[in-house]
Amino acid sequence: MSTDSYLVIGGCGLLGRHIVDQLLQRGEASVAVFDISLSPLDPRVKVFAGDITDAASLGDAIQNCRPSCIIHTASSLPGKPRELQEKINIRGTDTVIKQAIAFGVQKLVYTSSASVVFNGEDQVNVNETAPYPVHHMDDYNDTKASAERLVLDANGRNSLNTVSLRPAGLFGPGDRVTLPSMMNVMLTGRSHIQIGDNKNLFDWTYIGNAAQAHLLAADRLSPSHPKHSQVAGQAFFITNGDPRCWWDFPRALWKEAGYHSEKSTLVIPRGIAYILASVIEFFSRLLGKEPSLTRMRVTYICSTRCCDITKARTALDYEPLFSLDEGIKSSVEWWKSNQIEKAQNRQTN
Repeated sequence: MSTDSYLVIGGCGLLGRHIVDQLLQRGEASVAVFDISLSPLDPRVKVFAGDITDAASLGDAIQNCRPSCIIHTASSLPGKPRELQEKINIRGTDTVIKQAIAFGVQKLVYTSSASVVFNGEDQVNVNETAPYPVHHMDDYNDTKASAERLVLDANGRNSLNTVSLRPAGLFGPGDRVTLPSMMNVMLTGRSHIQIGDNKNLFDWTYIGNAAQAHLLAADRLSPSHPKHSQVAGQAFFITNGDPRCWWDFPRALWKEAGYHSEKSTLVIPRGIAYILASVIEFFSRLLGKEPSLTRMRVTYICSTRCCDITKARTALDYEPLFSLDEGIKSSVEWWKSNQIEKAQNRQTN
Protein backbone atom coordinates (compact mmCIF):
# COMPACT_ATOMS: atom_id res chain seq x y z
CA MET A 1 0.00 0.00 0.00
CA SER A 2 1.33 3.45 -0.93
CA THR A 3 0.77 6.77 0.80
CA ASP A 4 -0.87 8.28 -2.27
CA SER A 5 -4.42 9.38 -2.87
CA TYR A 6 -5.82 8.64 -6.31
CA LEU A 7 -8.24 10.14 -8.81
CA VAL A 8 -8.98 7.82 -11.73
CA ILE A 9 -10.36 9.80 -14.65
CA GLY A 10 -12.59 7.52 -16.71
CA GLY A 11 -12.84 5.22 -13.70
CA CYS A 12 -16.19 3.77 -14.82
CA GLY A 13 -14.74 2.55 -18.12
CA LEU A 14 -13.12 -0.80 -18.88
CA LEU A 15 -9.54 0.03 -17.88
CA GLY A 16 -10.44 2.59 -15.22
CA ARG A 17 -12.69 0.17 -13.37
CA HIS A 18 -9.97 -2.50 -13.24
CA ILE A 19 -7.46 0.08 -11.99
CA VAL A 20 -9.88 1.10 -9.23
CA ASP A 21 -10.41 -2.55 -8.27
CA GLN A 22 -6.67 -3.18 -8.03
CA LEU A 23 -6.12 -0.03 -5.96
CA LEU A 24 -8.76 -1.22 -3.51
CA GLN A 25 -7.39 -4.77 -3.49
CA ARG A 26 -4.00 -3.55 -2.37
CA GLY A 27 -5.55 -1.51 0.42
CA GLU A 28 -5.42 2.07 -0.84
CA ALA A 29 -7.48 4.24 1.49
CA SER A 30 -8.21 7.19 -0.80
CA VAL A 31 -9.59 6.36 -4.26
CA ALA A 32 -11.89 8.61 -6.28
CA VAL A 33 -13.36 8.50 -9.78
CA PHE A 34 -14.18 11.27 -12.26
CA ASP A 35 -16.29 10.21 -15.24
CA ILE A 36 -18.88 11.65 -17.60
CA SER A 37 -20.94 8.45 -17.45
CA LEU A 38 -21.34 6.96 -14.00
CA SER A 39 -22.09 3.37 -13.04
CA PRO A 40 -22.18 1.60 -9.64
CA LEU A 41 -18.80 1.33 -7.92
CA ASP A 42 -17.49 0.10 -4.59
CA PRO A 43 -18.92 2.30 -1.79
CA ARG A 44 -15.37 3.06 -0.65
CA VAL A 45 -14.83 5.07 -3.85
CA LYS A 46 -15.72 8.76 -4.09
CA VAL A 47 -17.46 9.47 -7.39
CA PHE A 48 -17.54 12.76 -9.28
CA ALA A 49 -19.52 13.33 -12.47
CA GLY A 50 -18.15 15.64 -15.12
CA ASP A 51 -16.56 16.30 -18.49
CA ILE A 52 -12.74 16.51 -18.64
CA THR A 53 -13.02 19.50 -20.95
CA ASP A 54 -14.86 21.37 -18.19
CA ALA A 55 -12.06 22.84 -16.09
CA ALA A 56 -14.44 23.95 -13.34
CA SER A 57 -15.99 20.54 -12.66
CA LEU A 58 -12.65 18.76 -12.88
CA GLY A 59 -11.06 21.36 -10.62
CA ASP A 60 -13.86 20.93 -8.08
CA ALA A 61 -13.29 17.17 -8.03
CA ILE A 62 -9.53 17.57 -7.56
CA GLN A 63 -10.03 20.15 -4.84
CA ASN A 64 -12.51 17.87 -3.08
CA CYS A 65 -10.48 14.64 -3.05
CA ARG A 66 -6.98 16.18 -3.13
CA PRO A 67 -5.24 13.41 -5.11
CA SER A 68 -1.48 13.13 -5.14
CA CYS A 69 -1.82 10.94 -8.26
CA ILE A 70 -4.17 11.22 -11.23
CA ILE A 71 -4.56 8.24 -13.55
CA HIS A 72 -6.11 9.51 -16.78
CA THR A 73 -7.78 6.72 -18.80
CA ALA A 74 -10.61 8.72 -20.43
CA SER A 75 -10.67 8.70 -24.22
CA SER A 76 -12.94 8.88 -27.22
CA LEU A 77 -13.61 5.74 -29.21
CA PRO A 78 -11.97 5.19 -32.61
CA GLY A 79 -14.17 6.10 -35.54
CA LYS A 80 -15.86 9.06 -33.88
CA PRO A 81 -15.91 12.46 -35.67
CA ARG A 82 -12.60 14.35 -35.72
CA GLU A 83 -14.07 17.22 -33.73
CA LEU A 84 -15.03 14.91 -30.86
CA GLN A 85 -11.64 13.18 -30.92
CA GLU A 86 -9.86 16.53 -30.60
CA LYS A 87 -12.20 17.68 -27.85
CA ILE A 88 -11.77 14.63 -25.62
CA ASN A 89 -8.28 13.37 -26.43
CA ILE A 90 -6.43 16.66 -26.89
CA ARG A 91 -8.32 19.46 -25.18
CA GLY A 92 -9.53 17.16 -22.42
CA THR A 93 -6.00 15.95 -21.67
CA ASP A 94 -4.72 19.54 -21.76
CA THR A 95 -7.38 20.44 -19.18
CA VAL A 96 -6.32 17.52 -16.97
CA ILE A 97 -2.68 18.67 -17.08
CA LYS A 98 -3.52 22.30 -16.31
CA GLN A 99 -5.79 21.40 -13.40
CA ALA A 100 -3.25 18.93 -12.03
CA ILE A 101 -0.61 21.66 -12.04
CA ALA A 102 -2.98 24.25 -10.59
CA PHE A 103 -3.81 22.05 -7.59
CA GLY A 104 -0.32 20.71 -6.97
CA VAL A 105 -0.88 17.10 -8.06
CA GLN A 106 2.45 15.27 -7.95
CA LYS A 107 1.87 12.43 -10.43
CA LEU A 108 -0.02 11.92 -13.70
CA VAL A 109 -0.26 8.53 -15.40
CA TYR A 110 -1.75 8.73 -18.91
CA THR A 111 -3.26 5.91 -20.96
CA SER A 112 -2.06 6.27 -24.54
CA SER A 113 -2.12 3.60 -27.27
CA ALA A 114 0.44 1.34 -28.94
CA SER A 115 -0.92 2.60 -32.24
CA VAL A 116 0.38 6.17 -31.78
CA VAL A 117 3.50 5.08 -33.71
CA PHE A 118 1.68 2.91 -36.27
CA ASN A 119 2.29 4.06 -39.84
CA GLY A 120 0.33 1.41 -41.71
CA GLU A 121 3.35 -0.82 -42.27
CA ASP A 122 4.49 -3.96 -40.46
CA GLN A 123 6.10 -3.28 -37.09
CA VAL A 124 8.07 -6.16 -35.61
CA ASN A 125 9.19 -5.75 -31.98
CA VAL A 126 8.69 -2.00 -32.21
CA ASN A 127 10.08 -0.14 -29.20
CA GLU A 128 9.80 3.33 -27.71
CA THR A 129 12.47 4.79 -30.01
CA ALA A 130 10.01 4.59 -32.93
CA PRO A 131 8.93 8.09 -34.02
CA TYR A 132 5.37 9.30 -34.43
CA PRO A 133 4.31 9.04 -38.10
CA VAL A 134 4.25 12.28 -40.07
CA HIS A 135 0.68 11.40 -40.99
CA HIS A 136 -1.39 9.01 -38.88
CA MET A 137 -3.83 6.65 -40.55
CA ASP A 138 -6.79 7.77 -38.46
CA ASP A 139 -7.96 10.61 -36.23
CA TYR A 140 -7.96 8.52 -33.08
CA ASN A 141 -4.24 7.76 -33.09
CA ASP A 142 -3.39 11.22 -34.37
CA THR A 143 -5.17 12.85 -31.44
CA LYS A 144 -3.88 10.28 -28.93
CA ALA A 145 -0.32 11.02 -30.08
CA SER A 146 -0.92 14.75 -29.64
CA ALA A 147 -2.26 14.12 -26.13
CA GLU A 148 0.73 11.94 -25.26
CA ARG A 149 3.08 14.73 -26.33
CA LEU A 150 1.26 17.13 -24.02
CA VAL A 151 1.57 14.74 -21.09
CA LEU A 152 5.27 14.01 -21.58
CA ASP A 153 6.11 17.68 -22.20
CA ALA A 154 4.43 18.55 -18.89
CA ASN A 155 6.85 16.38 -16.90
CA GLY A 156 8.69 18.49 -14.35
CA ARG A 157 6.34 21.44 -14.66
CA ASN A 158 5.52 22.74 -11.19
CA SER A 159 6.75 19.44 -9.65
CA LEU A 160 4.32 17.35 -11.75
CA ASN A 161 5.75 13.96 -12.74
CA THR A 162 4.20 12.32 -15.80
CA VAL A 163 4.33 9.01 -17.65
CA SER A 164 2.46 7.57 -20.65
CA LEU A 165 1.52 3.92 -21.10
CA ARG A 166 0.80 2.42 -24.52
CA PRO A 167 -1.29 -0.76 -24.16
CA ALA A 168 -1.97 -2.80 -27.29
CA GLY A 169 -5.19 -4.66 -28.07
CA LEU A 170 -6.97 -4.32 -24.72
CA PHE A 171 -9.57 -6.95 -23.85
CA GLY A 172 -11.11 -8.50 -20.76
CA PRO A 173 -14.19 -8.66 -18.54
CA GLY A 174 -16.31 -5.56 -18.97
CA ASP A 175 -15.11 -5.01 -22.54
CA ARG A 176 -17.82 -3.35 -24.64
CA VAL A 177 -15.82 -3.09 -27.86
CA THR A 178 -13.39 -5.89 -28.78
CA LEU A 179 -15.09 -8.89 -27.17
CA PRO A 180 -18.64 -8.06 -28.32
CA SER A 181 -17.39 -7.42 -31.84
CA MET A 182 -15.51 -10.71 -32.10
CA MET A 183 -18.21 -12.76 -30.42
CA ASN A 184 -20.82 -11.23 -32.71
CA VAL A 185 -18.86 -12.62 -35.66
CA MET A 186 -19.32 -16.05 -34.09
CA LEU A 187 -23.01 -15.55 -33.31
CA THR A 188 -23.79 -14.39 -36.85
CA GLY A 189 -22.05 -17.35 -38.48
CA ARG A 190 -19.18 -15.43 -40.04
CA SER A 191 -16.30 -17.07 -38.15
CA HIS A 192 -15.23 -18.99 -41.24
CA ILE A 193 -14.33 -15.77 -43.10
CA GLN A 194 -10.67 -14.78 -42.88
CA ILE A 195 -9.16 -11.55 -44.21
CA GLY A 196 -5.48 -11.93 -45.05
CA ASP A 197 -3.15 -14.92 -44.81
CA ASN A 198 -3.00 -14.93 -40.96
CA LYS A 199 0.80 -14.84 -40.94
CA ASN A 200 0.97 -11.44 -39.26
CA LEU A 201 1.62 -11.28 -35.52
CA PHE A 202 -0.43 -9.02 -33.25
CA ASP A 203 -0.05 -8.11 -29.57
CA TRP A 204 -3.01 -8.31 -27.19
CA THR A 205 -3.16 -7.10 -23.60
CA TYR A 206 -5.39 -8.56 -20.92
CA ILE A 207 -7.05 -5.76 -18.98
CA GLY A 208 -5.77 -6.95 -15.59
CA ASN A 209 -2.19 -6.67 -16.84
CA ALA A 210 -2.76 -3.18 -18.22
CA ALA A 211 -4.25 -2.06 -14.90
CA GLN A 212 -1.27 -3.50 -13.02
CA ALA A 213 1.11 -1.56 -15.28
CA HIS A 214 -0.64 1.70 -14.38
CA LEU A 215 -0.16 1.06 -10.67
CA LEU A 216 3.50 0.16 -11.17
CA ALA A 217 4.05 3.36 -13.15
CA ALA A 218 2.27 5.46 -10.51
CA ASP A 219 4.45 4.01 -7.75
CA ARG A 220 7.68 4.67 -9.66
CA LEU A 221 6.74 8.27 -10.42
CA SER A 222 7.38 9.13 -6.77
CA PRO A 223 10.57 11.25 -6.62
CA SER A 224 11.86 9.04 -3.80
CA HIS A 225 11.54 5.83 -5.82
CA PRO A 226 14.88 4.42 -7.06
CA LYS A 227 13.52 4.14 -10.61
CA HIS A 228 11.89 7.58 -10.75
CA SER A 229 14.40 8.92 -13.29
CA GLN A 230 13.76 5.94 -15.58
CA VAL A 231 10.00 6.53 -15.57
CA ALA A 232 9.22 10.25 -15.33
CA GLY A 233 8.68 11.81 -18.75
CA GLN A 234 8.77 8.43 -20.50
CA ALA A 235 6.41 6.33 -22.64
CA PHE A 236 6.11 2.54 -22.30
CA PHE A 237 4.56 -0.17 -24.47
CA ILE A 238 2.39 -2.55 -22.45
CA THR A 239 1.33 -5.95 -23.82
CA ASN A 240 0.97 -9.55 -22.71
CA GLY A 241 4.37 -10.25 -24.28
CA ASP A 242 2.79 -13.07 -26.26
CA PRO A 243 2.03 -12.00 -29.86
CA ARG A 244 -0.21 -14.33 -31.84
CA CYS A 245 -1.18 -14.57 -35.49
CA TRP A 246 -4.15 -12.21 -35.75
CA TRP A 247 -6.94 -14.72 -36.41
CA ASP A 248 -5.66 -17.13 -33.75
CA PHE A 249 -6.96 -14.79 -31.03
CA PRO A 250 -10.66 -14.62 -31.97
CA ARG A 251 -10.58 -18.34 -32.78
CA ALA A 252 -9.30 -19.00 -29.25
CA LEU A 253 -12.23 -16.96 -27.91
CA TRP A 254 -14.72 -18.90 -30.03
CA LYS A 255 -13.20 -22.24 -29.00
CA GLU A 256 -13.38 -21.27 -25.32
CA ALA A 257 -17.04 -20.42 -25.86
CA GLY A 258 -17.57 -23.96 -27.17
CA TYR A 259 -18.17 -22.95 -30.78
CA HIS A 260 -16.96 -24.83 -33.82
CA SER A 261 -17.79 -23.85 -37.40
CA GLU A 262 -18.62 -26.63 -39.84
CA LYS A 263 -17.82 -24.35 -42.78
CA SER A 264 -14.48 -24.36 -44.57
CA THR A 265 -12.36 -21.25 -44.06
CA LEU A 266 -12.95 -18.63 -46.75
CA VAL A 267 -9.74 -16.62 -47.16
CA ILE A 268 -10.08 -13.15 -48.68
CA PRO A 269 -6.65 -11.86 -49.75
CA ARG A 270 -5.62 -8.51 -48.30
CA GLY A 271 -5.64 -6.73 -51.66
CA ILE A 272 -9.13 -7.88 -52.54
CA ALA A 273 -10.40 -7.05 -49.04
CA TYR A 274 -8.95 -3.54 -49.37
CA ILE A 275 -10.76 -2.95 -52.66
CA LEU A 276 -13.97 -4.36 -51.21
CA ALA A 277 -13.65 -2.06 -48.19
CA SER A 278 -13.21 0.95 -50.50
CA VAL A 279 -16.45 0.10 -52.28
CA ILE A 280 -18.31 -0.45 -48.98
CA GLU A 281 -17.04 2.88 -47.61
CA PHE A 282 -18.14 4.70 -50.78
CA PHE A 283 -21.70 3.41 -50.74
CA SER A 284 -21.96 3.78 -46.96
CA ARG A 285 -21.18 7.48 -47.30
CA LEU A 286 -23.85 7.83 -49.97
CA LEU A 287 -26.40 6.12 -47.75
CA GLY A 288 -25.29 7.85 -44.57
CA LYS A 289 -24.50 4.55 -42.83
CA GLU A 290 -21.57 3.15 -40.89
CA PRO A 291 -19.46 0.92 -43.18
CA SER A 292 -19.31 -2.74 -42.18
CA LEU A 293 -15.69 -2.94 -43.39
CA THR A 294 -13.13 -0.16 -43.81
CA ARG A 295 -9.68 0.10 -45.37
CA MET A 296 -8.33 0.98 -41.93
CA ARG A 297 -9.82 -2.21 -40.51
CA VAL A 298 -8.24 -4.30 -43.26
CA THR A 299 -4.86 -2.68 -42.60
CA TYR A 300 -5.09 -3.38 -38.86
CA ILE A 301 -6.13 -7.00 -39.36
CA CYS A 302 -3.41 -7.75 -41.91
CA SER A 303 -0.39 -5.89 -40.49
CA THR A 304 2.22 -7.30 -38.12
CA ARG A 305 2.17 -5.18 -34.97
CA CYS A 306 4.07 -6.56 -32.01
CA CYS A 307 5.89 -4.54 -29.36
CA ASP A 308 9.11 -4.93 -27.41
CA ILE A 309 8.21 -4.49 -23.72
CA THR A 310 11.80 -4.66 -22.43
CA LYS A 311 11.66 -1.04 -21.29
CA ALA A 312 8.53 -1.67 -19.20
CA ARG A 313 10.05 -4.83 -17.74
CA THR A 314 13.21 -2.96 -16.77
CA ALA A 315 11.91 0.39 -15.52
CA LEU A 316 8.44 -0.56 -14.28
CA ASP A 317 9.29 -4.12 -13.16
CA TYR A 318 6.31 -5.10 -15.29
CA GLU A 319 5.53 -8.78 -15.82
CA PRO A 320 2.05 -9.86 -16.95
CA LEU A 321 0.08 -11.28 -14.04
CA PHE A 322 -2.26 -13.19 -16.36
CA SER A 323 -1.32 -15.22 -19.43
CA LEU A 324 -3.15 -14.63 -22.68
CA ASP A 325 -4.94 -17.97 -22.36
CA GLU A 326 -6.02 -17.14 -18.79
CA GLY A 327 -7.30 -13.80 -20.04
CA ILE A 328 -9.25 -15.48 -22.83
CA LYS A 329 -10.84 -17.90 -20.37
CA SER A 330 -11.97 -15.22 -17.89
CA SER A 331 -13.14 -12.96 -20.73
CA VAL A 332 -15.37 -15.65 -22.23
CA GLU A 333 -16.74 -16.50 -18.77
CA TRP A 334 -17.70 -12.84 -18.33
CA TRP A 335 -19.18 -12.67 -21.84
CA LYS A 336 -21.32 -15.76 -21.23
CA SER A 337 -22.67 -14.41 -17.94
CA ASN A 338 -23.37 -11.09 -19.64
CA GLN A 339 -25.29 -12.86 -22.40
CA ILE A 340 -27.39 -14.70 -19.81
CA GLU A 341 -28.10 -11.44 -17.99
CA LYS A 342 -29.18 -9.78 -21.24
CA ALA A 343 -31.50 -12.68 -22.05
CA GLN A 344 -33.06 -12.52 -18.58
CA ASN A 345 -33.60 -8.78 -18.92
CA ARG A 346 -35.32 -9.31 -22.27
CA GLN A 347 -37.63 -11.88 -20.74
CA THR A 348 -38.42 -9.54 -17.84
CA ASN A 349 -39.22 -6.65 -20.16
